[in-house]
Amino acid sequence: MRYIKTICMVFAADILALFIGLTLAGSSALPVKIVSAVCGAGILAVILADHAAVTAKKDRKENNGSGAKTAFFMGATASSPCLLSWGTLRLSLTAGYDYYRVHKVVNGFFIQLLNFIEPDASTKALSTEEIMIMLPLAFVPAAIVIPVYILAYKGFIFSE
Repeated sequence: MRYIKTICMVFAADILALFIGLTLAGSSALPVKIVSAVCGAGILAVILADHAAVTAKKDRKENNGSGAKTAFFMGATASSPCLLSWGTLRLSLTAGYDYYRVHKVVNGFFIQLLNFIEPDASTKALSTEEIMIMLPLAFVPAAIVIPVYILAYKGFIFSE
């Protein structure tokens, strides 16, 4: 159940970040774009960190889970939508399918960062190098969940 909830938290962060990002997207000023990029990534970080900490605290109380193993699987689950979307984007470059627009929506918390990499919404505008630059963004959810879960499970966060 914790893995399904993790996916739901990623989608909730995506929807909220899209709302904020599209609200701030009306301005073409660079400072507003930077604020939008920080807000999108910040929303993802806050939602996933809270979910990881609460889940770890619950697991610690119930002596459920194994700590690092559970953290790794939760991190992999959190990154799976981003990785699948990136893989589809990579395949769409060779297949000629215009997927970059969908990729931006699926990764709404990174929409401004993706716009910094390539502002055009067409897959044809992407180079292989730009797609490879986007790959590390797919691991950001795991990089948030894993350390927060481990720290909370060991009692460094939410200790009683």
